[in-house]
Amino acid sequence: MLYNKTNKAVQNAYHPVTSTKKEKDADILSFLIMGLDNTEARNLGSSRTDAMMVATLNNKTKKITLLSLPRDSFVKIHSNDYQGMQRIEAAYTYGGPKASVDTVSKLLNIPINHYIVFNFNSFQKVIDELGGIDVQVPKDFEGPILDTGKKVQFKKGQQHLNGEEALAFSRERKIDNDIMRGLRQQIVLDAVKDKALEINSITKYLKIAEALDGEIQMDLTMKQMKEIIQGILKTKDYNTKSLTFDWRAFSNEGRSMVELYADSVTHVSHQLRASLGLEKEAVNDKIFQTNGHYKYESDYSTATKEQEKAADTFRGENVYVGTPGNTKTGKLPNRKTETGFYD
Repeated sequence: MLYNKTNKAVQNAYHPVTSTKKEKDADILSFLIMGLDNTEARNLGSSRTDAMMVATLNNKTKKITLLSLPRDSFVKIHSNDYQGMQRIEAAYTYGGPKASVDTVSKLLNIPINHYIVFNFNSFQKVIDELGGIDVQVPKDFEGPILDTGKKVQFKKGQQHLNGEEALAFSRERKIDNDIMRGLRQQIVLDAVKDKALEINSITKYLKIAEALDGEIQMDLTMKQMKEIIQGILKTKDYNTKSLTFDWRAFSNEGRSMVELYADSVTHVSHQLRASLGLEKEAVNDKIFQTNGHYKYESDYSTATKEQEKAADTFRGENVYVGTPGNTKTGKLPNRKTETGFYD
């Protein structure tokens, strides 16, 4: 059986847009997809989400919308063990999938119908079981293979990647920033979707799912997963839309943080809500750019003011609108698990 730890609290906390319908008839769904930085073999002591992505699936409009959340995003964590500011990656450590779902749902003002948590092993296995994926590499760079010291050479243009290489492509942070890293993760997810849609066999999908035994955590049953996949297979001409935030980097108590500009969060929230049929999509020919109003002060303990400015996605003059002392964080939890997943 899959590591399928159904979380009743998550199911009860959110009411899907199509909550009056059976899962197989649901036309609109939202997912929180998380990638852990831990496995049973790595045994890091605690697990955080190395990657977080919101995906909406609208079978009426035939659209898939993806949003990557920078793992260092400084947000309010909603957990039974902690209610306060911290990096968003720590939500899982504080309270597992439920805390992550609660935190993202409240940040973006959207319902989250389901969650899926991958570790590095399961991420690689999915791609290898699909026979690898083809991605458009945006530029030449070198990425490290997890825990081996080996490097993968990525060349601009189309490149075929196996699971190990796709993980290196998705995780590399030093060549650009967290937003570009998130876009690479979206490129990989889109390539996985395209490759998966080439397989017109539910049996093959279930074989892939069984290959993930012990290395995936979700609130979906196999029956629900099968029904969702069958729904997608009926119509393959889905359009994918990628969303990003405007953000700034800042230093807090010797740690690097990312502040998502408030107006950018509002803008992204609207687009996600529109993708879920909760709001009418606004018609605007202008490309969104933040107003540059930020809330959290920096102590410049991990970067200079110039370095932080260079990392900002806003190139104008920033305006501070917060209050002193509003960057206080709680103690980061150190929670050992036997599997790498939150137990």
